[in-house]
Amino acid sequence: MRKIRRFLDALAGVRRPLMGSFAPTLSLAALGALSVVGISCTRTSDGGCTSDVPPIFDDDETQIYEVKKGLQFPILQPGEQARADLQHAGKGIDTSPYGRVPWVKSDDIDVQVTWTISNLDDKEHVVELLVDPWNEFGRYYPGLQLTDAENQEYMPNFSGIDKRYIVGPSSSGDSSRVHGTYAYSDLLEVAVDFSTVMQLIKTPPPAMGDPQDMEDPTVIYTNHAFQWQNRSYDDLLVKPWIPQLIAGLTGLDLGFRIYEPGNIAIEVEVEVVDKQGNRLRKKGEEDKPLLRPSDDVITVGVAPP
Repeated sequence: MRKIRRFLDALAGVRRPLMGSFAPTLSLAALGALSVVGISCTRTSDGGCTSDVPPIFDDDETQIYEVKKGLQFPILQPGEQARADLQHAGKGIDTSPYGRVPWVKSDDIDVQVTWTISNLDDKEHVVELLVDPWNEFGRYYPGLQLTDAENQEYMPNFSGIDKRYIVGPSSSGDSSRVHGTYAYSDLLEVAVDFSTVMQLIKTPPPAMGDPQDMEDPTVIYTNHAFQWQNRSYDDLLVKPWIPQLIAGLTGLDLGFRIYEPGNIAIEVEVEVVDKQGNRLRKKGEEDKPLLRPSDDVITVGVAPP
């Protein structure tokens, strides 16, 4: 399989055989070395950091250092005929929460994420790997949930994929690096969960008891939907909010979070497979316009104070 590796400002698609047909495949080195350096970090255009900005959250007890970088997939804009077909297809079916049939549905593309975390410090760290979804209707940003109203204590909501890994000190050899792959089925689940969260926001679940004494139920249900062990196909709690149509992923925010100063690097490669053959821009089609990313931020909870 031929792969084209590009950074965010130079994306290109290629073709490979898939189950007897041709499926355009995009393979991207998404982040290069994305790292947190020193006691604080600010993101730079090349995916690195400098040490002159405080953590994204600091309440004198908890510090959160977080680095993310967005990756837009080179999804083609639908042409006039495709738009007309989508409008016709939406008649008589439930298109909630989007309001129309998505141009990119979950069965149009497959997405896979391969990653490596490297510890550059000579001490062990716990690193929280984060993958947050985009679709053509919005981009997910996990806000904070209030965990202790009296003491004003907050914790981040779950990302689309949110898993913690222990990386050994740099002097420990192989254990200082952790790597893995989130498979097509994992990213399909992220797409389903994101659409479910959009539906939860549009039609919030009822509060149980006195709303003034309880956490926002939408936050509770959202974190339940994105929790790694909970899978939509057998999740009875959020089943009523899973939409009839699932919008496919059109991009990702990728990065990591740590709760102490540290020197961590992450390398990520994202593979996107065009199962229909007409969603990704292929090599030689640079003149074809790409789908414009949505400016809408989909979030629950509160922003960092």
